[in-house]
Amino acid sequence: MPTRSVRPLDDIPGKLDHVVRAKFQNLLDASYRPFPFAELPIELALRILGYAASCSQGTYRSLLLTNKRMAGLVRIEMLSGVSVILTSERQMKAFKFYLRACPEVIPHIHALWTVTPGSVRQISTLCVDIITTCTSLRALACHPHILLQSICQQTTLAHTLLVDLTMIEFRVPWSLLMNYGGSRTGAELFNQLERLHFIGALDTNHWAVFPKLNNISRVSIAMGSHRRITADLFQELVASPKLLQVVITTRLHGEAQQTLSSAAQDIDDRFSVLHRRRRWKEANLWNESLQDPDRFWNQAKEEKYLPPAPRPAVH
Repeated sequence: MPTRSVRPLDDIPGKLDHVVRAKFQNLLDASYRPFPFAELPIELALRILGYAASCSQGTYRSLLLTNKRMAGLVRIEMLSGVSVILTSERQMKAFKFYLRACPEVIPHIHALWTVTPGSVRQISTLCVDIITTCTSLRALACHPHILLQSICQQTTLAHTLLVDLTMIEFRVPWSLLMNYGGSRTGAELFNQLERLHFIGALDTNHWAVFPKLNNISRVSIAMGSHRRITADLFQELVASPKLLQVVITTRLHGEAQQTLSSAAQDIDDRFSVLHRRRRWKEANLWNESLQDPDRFWNQAKEEKYLPPAPRPAVH
């Protein structure tokens, strides 16, 4: 059995020194100077940090862990630009604890995603507690039943700044959302909205007809592979005074997409159909739309009259 040679301990410091010098060779250069971020004008530093923090909540967390000075600049000042995306019960419990432990951050929570896979009932209490606490929201994504419990049942509308709403799997009658138990809080909320997005095909029942909304300018519906669109659902919505655009995203290709597009434009010229790319994820699109509000809508305008996407080749 061959014996394994053991290097003398005296050789190890020399080896380590060689590795360190090779890895950080640039630091040994006399002309090297680290980027003086701390020496930047505070306005420019905050601008850079704000852009970085808005990329994702992961980036925001990394900036908090950089050092105490960075954490002091980022923790409160940059939080309003961070989209808080909660996709599990564990995350919701942690975020609820964070809000209780640090109530000073609550006015700076402006964008909140609470759409999670699985049963809505399991996380409904958590969602309702978080949403009712965060009254400075500008953008919210939730299940309609959660919206009903957290906002529409209030006697007075607390979320007066909310203008962007995303709902998944619409199964709640508009009459209930707009006038729950005699409360007009839901109607106040929907009439202050500027953008409304639905994930999932809409019901064709008469109670699912969109109402006329005072301030709505853009509506989008992620229909997946559903092929039908019912004109009667939008007969009141198209009368909304500020409505500019209704975009339907679809996974259909070729003739099926063209048929859906023609049906949408027959309803109103402001309707268009946009092919949904495979890489699109709803939470990511939602976050991107908050950072660049016009990107999605401009893309829909540019592709409105393009030929439908070809069907993928089968290998």
